[in-house]
Amino acid sequence: MTRFAFHEITPKLFQAQLAVATALGAAPLIEPVLRDLIECRVSQINGCAYCLRMHSDSFAKHGGDPIKLTMLPVWQSADGFSAAERAALVWAECLTRAECQVTISKCHRMLLDHFEEAEISELTCIIATMNAWNRLGIAQHEFA
Repeated sequence: MTRFAFHEITPKLFQAQLAVATALGAAPLIEPVLRDLIECRVSQINGCAYCLRMHSDSFAKHGGDPIKLTMLPVWQSADGFSAAERAALVWAECLTRAECQVTISKCHRMLLDHFEEAEISELTCIIATMNAWNRLGIAQHEFA
């Protein structure tokens, strides 16, 4: 059941949100598999089943290892994630949970060993955009 249809009620806002997502995919600095992995983790944290399904499918389409999706909820203690993936996942979790500035600074420093400034900026936009889509999806869809 749907509470409201964002794309129909406020089409200009929907198009603006979609434009950001489209721009992120136009000339990506972040590999699609890593982007999908991050979008899946953010969607898990936010409890957005729709987005989790969509980005899980995209992860598989881009050749992502299905074991990584299985282990994603416990990635901190799981084998198989690269140091760069771990740094990106830390950043995604930190920004999604909007932790204190000291924690965010520590998470950012972890990224510097694996990503250039432009990649960090893109990764941050991926996380912010996914959080926005999750919240829009959760607000629109009534599942109970």
